[in-house]
Amino acid sequence: MTVRRLRTAIAFGLVLCLVSCASIQARMFPRPLVYYVRNVTVMADARMPLDLIAGVDARVSAAIAATNPPPGAERVVLMVKIDRLDNGEGARRRLERAHVSVIATSVETGDPVAEGRYVVNAPTNDPRFARALLAEEIAARIRFDFSLAHPMKRIVAVRPEISTRLKTDPEVQGTLPSPPVWAAARPAAPVAVIPAKPLPAQAPKPAPEEMAAPPVVPTAAPQPTAFPAQPARAAAEVKSGTTVEQGARGAVRLGTGCDPTIASDCLTPKP
Repeated sequence: MTVRRLRTAIAFGLVLCLVSCASIQARMFPRPLVYYVRNVTVMADARMPLDLIAGVDARVSAAIAATNPPPGAERVVLMVKIDRLDNGEGARRRLERAHVSVIATSVETGDPVAEGRYVVNAPTNDPRFARALLAEEIAARIRFDFSLAHPMKRIVAVRPEISTRLKTDPEVQGTLPSPPVWAAARPAAPVAVIPAKPLPAQAPKPAPEEMAAPPVVPTAAPQPTAFPAQPARAAAEVKSGTTVEQGARGAVRLGTGCDPTIASDCLTPKP
């Protein structure tokens, strides 16, 4: 019996948890309101940065201009007030946090028809982008709650000033591309015509004179140097240790047992 009661209590507690979670989700993500928003006004005190105020106003105004008016919707104007700026809590203690209140006022009666309060956190603490991104977060919450369209980014053609083609690239052969839209839409500027001034007459240049060739002096061809004839040396004059020159004859002695200059049969092979 006790176990059955315990199981029933646990099941009842789980059901209560699920119901509470569903109610919290319903409060966090309410159904967007449908109004014909005509204009927006952003207010803040003097302590608020001007770029944040201007950023929210520009983004919400662009969303209103991009939204098609729903048929039969009540016409309202929005008043956005940035109450204060502080830092977040916990992991967001270094990020800015904005407390914003929005009131939608009817154009026909002047009575407020909708009111909301938001706490918006900046996604970064970089001083270059923090204010712009915080303004985008505030505008995104307002666009969602009042069913406004996200403005499309318009791409404007930029006139090229510097050529990106390298000198080493080959020339493009064929027809030239058509001029861009901005070149065709721009009206032609008036061109002032300056009359040409006559140039003073110049004297004719004298014809160049022909240069005379320099005189050529005949020179005699060089004669080869004559060397005196060398007398031939006799065989007896060739001594031991001297070189053999000018066709003289000499002999080489092989070994020490036989001299061919003395014995005629020295070179004859012996049996």
